[in-house]
Amino acid sequence: MNKLDDPLARSLQAKEIVKRLRTDIILGEYKSGSRLIEAKVADRLGCSRAPIRTAFQLLSQEGLVLNLSNGGTEVIGFTSKQAHDLFDLRLLLEQKALEQILANRSFHFRPLFEAMEDLEQRLSDSENRPSSADTSVLDIQFHRSLMTMAQNSPLLAAWHTMANVLQAILEITNMTSATYRQFYESHRRLADLVIQRSPEALDELTRHIANAKAIIIARLEQNMKP
Repeated sequence: MNKLDDPLARSLQAKEIVKRLRTDIILGEYKSGSRLIEAKVADRLGCSRAPIRTAFQLLSQEGLVLNLSNGGTEVIGFTSKQAHDLFDLRLLLEQKALEQILANRSFHFRPLFEAMEDLEQRLSDSENRPSSADTSVLDIQFHRSLMTMAQNSPLLAAWHTMANVLQAILEITNMTSATYRQFYESHRRLADLVIQRSPEALDELTRHIANAKAIIIARLEQNMKP
């Protein structure tokens, strides 16, 4: 079977394309208000138009492009203000999820345990320090576990709409900590407070996201094209 005829290969290709376009838009490679032409983008990335069309649809759901009524696609772009707004909304959603977790005496810890196991596994592998891409995936997995534990489908759906953009930002800015151990320990503190059902978990979550926001936005502004 030709690789391009393989559904899995096509799926992986589409994921890479939308990731590339998402990153380029966040960094300002495509300017706000500019038009994205399927044929030109496909030619630039060396692919067919089908995955480009799919990518445009996904990026529209993430608020990075606008699908016009005439069938065209316009770049909304990504600014420092949008980054601030994104992290503010993230904090509201995760605070609400954590409040519901702490109020539920019968919630299950399993999603959080599994996320921490993944973090610990990478910590023990001293020879292979996780890349920024790996660490961004682990970060999103950890916070997704908290959202899942809240057992609130609308809340989780709202969080998912921003998860891919958050992950892209985390990867672009090479995460929030100087070392992987610092990254691990900050998540360990939060996880321990959640497991203990401590009210301090809310304050720790607020500090956790505020610290990430400050460092990430500063780095993002350095990387964005003027």
